Amino acid sequence: MLELKDFQQEASALISDRFVRYYADPPMRGKAKSTRAIPFFQALASITASGKTVILADAVAGMATTLPVAPVVLWLSMGRVVVEQSLANLSPGGKYHHLLGDTTVATLADYDQETVRETTKPLLYFATVGTFNQRDKERGDRVIFRCDIDTAEASTWDLLKLRTTSDGIRRPLIVVYDEGHNLSDQQTSLLLELQPDAFLVASATMRLPARLSDEIKDLKKEGWTDDDLVTPVDPSAVVEAGLIKSSVLLAGYEAPMEETISAMLADMKDASEQAELLELEAPKAIYVCKTNIVEGDASRTDDPKRPFSSREAPPILIWRYLVETCGVDPSKIAVYCSLKFDRNFPPPTDFNLFSGGDKDYVNFAEGDYEHVIFNLSLQEGWDDPRCYFAYVDKSMESNVAIEQVIGRLLRQPGAQHYPYERLNTAHFYVRVDRRNVFSEILSAIAGKLETEAPEVRLVAASPAAPKPVLLSPKNVKEVFKTARDASHAAEPVQKLTEMLTDYRKDDGTNTRASGGRSIVQRAVGISADGSPDLVWEDFEHTNQVSARWIFCREVGRRFQGALGVAPTHEAKFDALIGFGSPAYAHVLRVAADVVDAYVENVVLKQQRPNPYQVGPIFIRPESLVPFENALHAGYSDLNPSLEIPFAKALDKHGLPWCRNPSRSGYGIPLITMGKTRTFYPDFLIWSGDDVFALDTTGPHLLADKTGRKLFSIRGVRNMPGRLLVRFVSPGKFTNETTQIDSEGFTVWGLKQDGTLRVFHAETAAEAVEKALIREY
Repeated sequence: MLELKDFQQEASALISDRFVRYYADPPMRGKAKSTRAIPFFQALASITASGKTVILADAVAGMATTLPVAPVVLWLSMGRVVVEQSLANLSPGGKYHHLLGDTTVATLADYDQETVRETTKPLLYFATVGTFNQRDKERGDRVIFRCDIDTAEASTWDLLKLRTTSDGIRRPLIVVYDEGHNLSDQQTSLLLELQPDAFLVASATMRLPARLSDEIKDLKKEGWTDDDLVTPVDPSAVVEAGLIKSSVLLAGYEAPMEETISAMLADMKDASEQAELLELEAPKAIYVCKTNIVEGDASRTDDPKRPFSSREAPPILIWRYLVETCGVDPSKIAVYCSLKFDRNFPPPTDFNLFSGGDKDYVNFAEGDYEHVIFNLSLQEGWDDPRCYFAYVDKSMESNVAIEQVIGRLLRQPGAQHYPYERLNTAHFYVRVDRRNVFSEILSAIAGKLETEAPEVRLVAASPAAPKPVLLSPKNVKEVFKTARDASHAAEPVQKLTEMLTDYRKDDGTNTRASGGRSIVQRAVGISADGSPDLVWEDFEHTNQVSARWIFCREVGRRFQGALGVAPTHEAKFDALIGFGSPAYAHVLRVAADVVDAYVENVVLKQQRPNPYQVGPIFIRPESLVPFENALHAGYSDLNPSLEIPFAKALDKHGLPWCRNPSRSGYGIPLITMGKTRTFYPDFLIWSGDDVFALDTTGPHLLADKTGRKLFSIRGVRNMPGRLLVRFVSPGKFTNETTQIDSEGFTVWGLKQDGTLRVFHAETAAEAVEKALIREY
């Protein structure tokens, strides 16, 4: 069962908590019968691969628990493929269905008035915007606007407007729009006809239509700020969770297609060998180019009435080069574009052409192809984490937006980073016919990453510059991995959960919310224009959820790891509790205490199996700083004011050492409720059986007492070797916050009694000596 990442829990909880604030006093507009609520709005600003679907699903489940009547949820996307994928994931048996709880999931084509009337469960319906996106509904041919004359008296659209229970209570409507940058004014106007209670819009690049902006302006008049309306997902948390790659390699080639692809395939071969060593599946590559033009002359159309061997369209030339020159098995190549062929001049039988777009997607996806040739428009919904390499043809005035291709390669397979830097990197090989084109591309990509994924490192080389080089280590060096040991946290957590009150036999005094009434709409008829006549009235809020759901949700949003030691199998966790009741507040307090106890008692411990092994790293030849005793021949992109002097002093000390890549190198888990969950020391040094992890920017962690646990990592029983963490900061400090001099260095460690040990050093060399002392 998939568990939400900490940042996903936080985002989901923020959305549902804001909805609670909204629903306590929804802002209204209009008079008498025309009174309507301004819908709640929340934009999920979330980058590619951050798990928008799971965040939205969990948020919808949280919102449903706060509503007096189980809602109808309309989940929309522009692309059919995206809708089908989300439907499969959220339906019973799907990998995300458990996030929705006891919710009925179907397509909008299966909307059934009787089910809406009788069920007490939330109902979630999937649809593409094409289902209803027509200006003239009366003359339109969409099924949703037409009656089934044999079985219904009203169209699905009118029934969706009504959506009443058997008691005539109108169910709340939550509209979820995935890929919200596609939302139009026309779609918004149609959706507003349904009088939704909430809009959840998700996109990596948020652009809202004017019609929805008008609704948001009304919310702002009621005191909602821009910050209140957006739930941001921290890109650094997504990188740290291993969901996206940590680096983007962008190489420009002012060269023929063959030379550019050849360079890419050579690097792809290296990546495949590294993947095989780690028992991973082989990486994949995509090729993005124009389709039915003549290679080298975009003004001419390639003639389909010619033999295949004489064709000049770029997709065919790429396919032939891969097969005939590079020896790629044609069964591993898919051509997914609208490439034209004459029936008298068909392609070879092993030429796998998918020219039907969405209609061909299922067959295409089942083929699991390792090389995919796309036209300028990549198939929406195709996001394969194994896609590491991209050839992009930006010659011939190509209008492909390469910054939009970036997202297709950012997903990280296995949701973890690997010891080989190439397997943590998205590789782009861009063919240009003018060098200034590459400069424009570089600027666009840098801007996109800075805005959406600032933690992803961009390594670029123009056509005139040396290409980044992958340096292998000169010697094999390993470090035991480190994990959280919660064995000492189990007992205090157990005692806290025993204090949780059993509310199963409560008469409602504690399990019902104080002031637990809401306003709802009740249908009193149908107006002359076919729209429902509704009136607002008070309604007793009777919706309840299990204590287990409340407890796990609260622990998960604070520190997911604490759920591993919190026993929630006891029957008292089955008690049904009203949102906002005294019992609800009690469960929240116990959950918060459980997390505090976990953080206080968990320790860090080295693990014996599967040690981390230092792998190859990318360097820029033009900025390489060579070292004699380092595991690699040298390093680039070192900070000149601190890292270079310290690295040089470290090299002179004589012990083997390496620079540790952030996000993809050796990481130590942190025991903190902050956003950062893993600590990546700047340098690793081997001294006999011991390994020193030195960081030149780490002292900020000392402000949190959990950061000090880095200094006391427990070793493996009956195994030699320890991991010793040291911090080095520029300037002289007397404690974590008091600096007395900007010159020299301060070295931080931990004494045997658990208190901080502080050394002052005048030079980097002296700081290295102090840092490498085993016992303080």
